[in-house]
Amino acid sequence: MESDELANVAARLTSIIGDRCSLIGGLAVSAWGHIRATEDIDFVSSLEPGELQDVLSEAQIHTEIRRGDTLAGDIPWVVHGSVGEVSFQIIPPLVPIAWEKAVRVTLPSGIELRIVDLSDLIRLKLRAAGARDLWDVAVLLRQHAELRENARGWARELGCAGELDAWLEDPRVG
Repeated sequence: MESDELANVAARLTSIIGDRCSLIGGLAVSAWGHIRATEDIDFVSSLEPGELQDVLSEAQIHTEIRRGDTLAGDIPWVVHGSVGEVSFQIIPPLVPIAWEKAVRVTLPSGIELRIVDLSDLIRLKLRAAGARDLWDVAVLLRQHAELRENARGWARELGCAGELDAWLEDPRVG
């Protein structure tokens, strides 16, 4: 998947949904300094899933809502869709999001993207706590050491401090 194609779709979705969403996931991690491959686009949004579906439907983008078992710790819902060959997911804010701190990034092509604040991205990644998420956090913390102690505190609150510490000590994390 070409990064320009991902950026174009991300910009289109951002323009459709507006300021009530911000980019998260692999593209946001790349924007904050750790370039890594990704084949989809992830957003967090303050809109309800039905509102997201309505807004995207008006733009001729078909979506599907998948609901999780919140009692089992799942995400309450995810809006899935695709634009051409690019798939995307939109999730609710699983941690408090400082929407006013979102960063607008203009790519060399002139495309503007709204990206979640780095602290919020780290907290979302810690909330997900998958291997790729914790790897991303460890790499970002190597580049943004000023957030390391905050991140360790967030990891303790979210129950993944041991796993984060292991990634922070892993020599493979560049």
